[in-house]
Amino acid sequence: MYAVALTLSAATTAATTGVPFFQLGSLGPIQSFGIIVAAGVLIGAALLRRYAEWHGVSDDHIRGLTGWITVSGFLGAHVFDVLAYQWDDLMKDPILLFKVWSGISSYGGFLGGAMGFAIYVWWKRLPVRLMADIAIVGLLPAFSIGRIGCTVVSDHVGAAVKDPDAWYAAVAMEYPRDAAGNANIAHLFHNLPATQQHVLAWNLGLVELLYLVPVNALVLWLAFRSTKRMPAGFVAVLAGLLYAPVRFYLDYLRPENSDPRHFGLTFAQWASILAFVVSAYVAAKILGNGKPHPTVTKTSREAQERLRVILKEDEEAEEKGKAKPKQKEAPKRASPPVEEEEKGDAEEKGDADEKQGASAEK
Repeated sequence: MYAVALTLSAATTAATTGVPFFQLGSLGPIQSFGIIVAAGVLIGAALLRRYAEWHGVSDDHIRGLTGWITVSGFLGAHVFDVLAYQWDDLMKDPILLFKVWSGISSYGGFLGGAMGFAIYVWWKRLPVRLMADIAIVGLLPAFSIGRIGCTVVSDHVGAAVKDPDAWYAAVAMEYPRDAAGNANIAHLFHNLPATQQHVLAWNLGLVELLYLVPVNALVLWLAFRSTKRMPAGFVAVLAGLLYAPVRFYLDYLRPENSDPRHFGLTFAQWASILAFVVSAYVAAKILGNGKPHPTVTKTSREAQERLRVILKEDEEAEEKGKAKPKQKEAPKRASPPVEEEEKGDAEEKGDADEKQGASAEK
């Protein structure tokens, strides 16, 4: 590993440039960040549904779980951000707590989503481990796509790179001075000479996104593979186990005065330590006594094909029912009621008995 680092360092020593600066603005009244986040939610919901249907979860529970996690996650992201990072502003303006568009936090979203998940699963008496896997299969990709939005709008700008000649500086971003009007970028040029037009700094959204790509690949592969399936609940805790370290490290790439420190660490770093320890403990318990939850078919693709066949048959049956001519029902409506038919049969039987009695008298 040391030799690889030296090689990469030698290859990048001559060039101090990183990723070219780019920033997407708004498309008319619609913000590009909102479009990307919405796409992430839709893609995550589709993966969640596919995994849930493979395990035989009903459509009502799929929609219910998705709705509860989404709403509680967005609310938790804002409330946590206000309480942890905007406390002074909250004391001046208590209405800030209800301005859901004013600041969000990733850990707040996780906590809020977890609360919504817990309430819904407890309310409906659903299997916790299976539903946790279903939730993370949708949440992790949705969150990662949201990080694409953070990357392209540059709203998570870190500190300047201390050693622009180091090999790792290749993933940093070149921020131009003319973009310093953005409040998230302005701090980079405070102590720099006016002649310096660019500074190499960390785009924290990009760094986290690059880490989350292989994490998503691993988690989704373990979730959807048809052989050697993991015990129910393991995929969910694995995602927490893998995310906590990068979230802990990212705060070292921020400006030193960006977040308050508690015993030398930020609130997010303490939360990362707690998340890692809890995830490791739960993962060990699940691997020790857990079992895979049964599926309706061997693979998720087979489950989708079966569902398409069922839906097609239902549509055909519904179309046949609508196409059935109403004239066929007319004879049934014109037929005499059951009581009149029985009365007519009784009268015919009485006439026959009278004829039979007259014949006997003769």
